[in-house]
Amino acid sequence: MRISGKPGSVGSSQGVSGTKPAGPPASTPVAPVAATDAVQVSSAARLVAVAQQALAAVPDIRTDKVEAIKSQLDSDAYHPDGEAVADGIIKEHLAHGRHS
Repeated sequence: MRISGKPGSVGSSQGVSGTKPAGPPASTPVAPVAATDAVQVSSAARLVAVAQQALAAVPDIRTDKVEAIKSQLDSDAYHPDGEAVADGIIKEHLAHGRHS
């Protein structure tokens, strides 16, 4: 990165004028201020938090369904409806806005 000394560039003091505002005199003690933080959560945010906790308890993979389909595949008893599968893929594709 290169910074030049051109007027008006970063770090230049051109166009700055006036005096520094006076603060309290150095000999004047300043009383400490007690800092307190407060947070208010809306009912919608609480609802989202509850929903997130409920979703965290649900497994990502429904092993009971996977095992049932595996056993059907092993016994050559799994014959999904091809049109229904295609329709589902198209609906999912359109719902997620991937129109490319």
